[in-house]
Amino acid sequence: MPAGRSIRYLIRPFLATAFVVFIIDQASKPLAVYFLGRAAERDLGQFLTRYFTLFWKFPYRSSGRTFHILGRYCQLNFTTNDGMAWGLLKGHPLELSLVSLALCLLIWWLWRSFGSRSSYLTLSLGLVMGGAIGNLVDRFRLKLVVDFIDTVIPIINYDFPIFNVADACASVGTMMIAAYLIWLDARHLRRRRLLRLVDLTTYHP
Repeated sequence: MPAGRSIRYLIRPFLATAFVVFIIDQASKPLAVYFLGRAAERDLGQFLTRYFTLFWKFPYRSSGRTFHILGRYCQLNFTTNDGMAWGLLKGHPLELSLVSLALCLLIWWLWRSFGSRSSYLTLSLGLVMGGAIGNLVDRFRLKLVVDFIDTVIPIINYDFPIFNVADACASVGTMMIAAYLIWLDARHLRRRRLLRLVDLTTYHP
């Protein structure tokens, strides 16, 4: 398929994936705040109206409530983060917003350059784009992100940093891209070995 037709063919799945991730992320965060945080508004509609009109302020705090899904290994526990994972760039919302914006532009360029040739990469980069936009909107609007998915990795008992839907989708998309690159490298390696074997079998001194 020509490059122009490929881009037009896959632009909708790419944007649709990013849009779905963004909507789910933006819908899940206020619900986590409402049910797990200390919200002054008792009515959900009133709370959502106030939540989505907040700008550069965030009056809500954790109530300490926890909803267990798989015991201590997976639970919902609302918190906020004005930095990145593991506390990186904490207290620098403007810088993080610029980093998130640069990431979105990079993802778009990667999709235009490489992902538009593959449905698999379109899905992978769409997941990363949706996650990046979800957290970008929060950092720009609230100067922080809402996190609520708290997990512990079994066997090693590592308490993973609390994250959100945007983080999860971006991580899944990144792992899909990494798996694709590993598969691509392995395929090229097999092809080189096959060509070398063919050369050896057809060589006649």
